[in-house]
Parts: sequence; structure tokens; C-alpha cells
Amino acid sequence: MYKRKAFTLIELLVVIAIIALLTAILIPSLSAARRYSKTIACLANLKQWGIVLDTYTNDNNNLFFQGMIEGGWNDWIEVLEPYYGKIGAFRCCPFATKTKDEGGQGIFAAWKDLEGDYGSYGLSAWVCNADPGAIFGDEHYWRRPDVQGAQNIPVFLDSMEMAGWPDDTSVPPLSDGQPPQGITLVEQMKGFCINRHSNGTINSLFMDWSARKVGLKELWTLKWHKGFNTAGHWTKAGGISTEDWPKWMKKFKNY
Repeated sequence: MYKRKAFTLIELLVVIAIIALLTAILIPSLSAARRYSKTIACLANLKQWGIVLDTYTNDNNNLFFQGMIEGGWNDWIEVLEPYYGKIGAFRCCPFATKTKDEGGQGIFAAWKDLEGDYGSYGLSAWVCNADPGAIFGDEHYWRRPDVQGAQNIPVFLDSMEMAGWPDDTSVPPLSDGQPPQGITLVEQMKGFCINRHSNGTINSLFMDWSARKVGLKELWTLKWHKGFNTAGHWTKAGGISTEDWPKWMKKFKNY
């Protein structure tokens, strides 16, 4: 007579164990692939901002917008609106697309201004055609893009803030996501020094319109403004050691 065959309990347990093992192996790989794709999309967004700024300066005698002046702020996100058309996704790193009102959390939240504009990239506020009397000294600002060393001058970066004025005297945040405490130079790196890409880096657009990842400790080696000391206290050239950094940053690469 025909005898029907069936899986034994041991065989089923072996199959389940194999599936569980494969799942444990594949899930981290898939997660890493998703993070990588978002990082690439973030760089693509920043390159688009490079096109926007290149077009704007070409239309305005090779000068940046006015930016921060004594007693007022010429909002870059509104000034550039005719060039980017208020495309929401374009203004946000794929890791931070929601404002706090929409459920965004910490370094993964987009900022929102009083007019309702939002984004998760921040402008180096040193990049503008500042008027005499501008905050922190108008002699430090980059008024035009055709300057020597443009490849090391940051323009747009992953950020918790709309804009900031990092200085070589700026201190790192004591924890990931600690916001700036007031508008003083010592506080201005905190908005950009965030581990949003989970590998000790953020993405940045530079003044030669290139975009690349930047190590969090590398931020202190970039030429943020004309007088910025790229070999200051928070760099290897300035004598910093791993132990001098806040605990959450010690594991990241030194520069």
C-alpha cells in the first residue's frame, strides 16, 4: 500500500532554525543598504542645492544673497524659492523629513520657521554678501563663490538648525542632538555636529558645488569663514586627543 510521507518534528525545527539564521544575517544587511541609499539620496539633494546656488550667483553678479545683517535676517529659504520651487523633499535629508510637529525626533527632525518653511539642511551663515556691521564681523563672510580653497568651504550641511556661524572656538555638543544655547560663536557648531548618518559623519555641500560626507570631528578642519583657524584646538594639528572629546564622540575618527 502507498505510505504517505511527512516532515518530522526535527526536520521542521531544522528548517525554522535555518530561516531564523538567514533572517538574522539578512536583516542587518538590508538595514545597512537602506541607510546607504538614504545617504546617497542626501548627497544628491545637496548637489541640487549646489545647482540652485550656482544659478542664483550667476544671476546676481556672482554674489550670494545678503543674509544676516545688523537687526535682521534675509531668509535664504525664501530668497532662493524662485530657484527651487518650494519642493519639500528637496529641502530634507531622507533621514529627517518630518518636523517635530509631525513626529520627527531629535537629530532626525526637520526644523520649521515662523513662516511654515521647513528643512533638515542648514546653511553656513558665513556664506552671504554681508553688509557692514554684520553679526560677528562682516570681514569674515564669503560674499562670492569664486574663491581659492572653495573645495574646503562648507555651504549646506545636515543640520538641526536653519543656519549657523561655526567658529574654531565653537565647542562640540555634550550629547548627540544638544542644541546651541544662544547665538554665540562658542555654541555655533552644535547644530551641525550630529550623528544623523550613524557612522560619525554628516553630508556637506562645498563652495565648489561638490558634495561629500564629512567626519564630525573633521568639521573643525573646514574653512567656515575667512578667519577660521583650521588647525585650532579641536584638531589633531592643534593637539587635541581622543580623551578631550565628549564621550559620545570619542569613538569617531580624529582629524
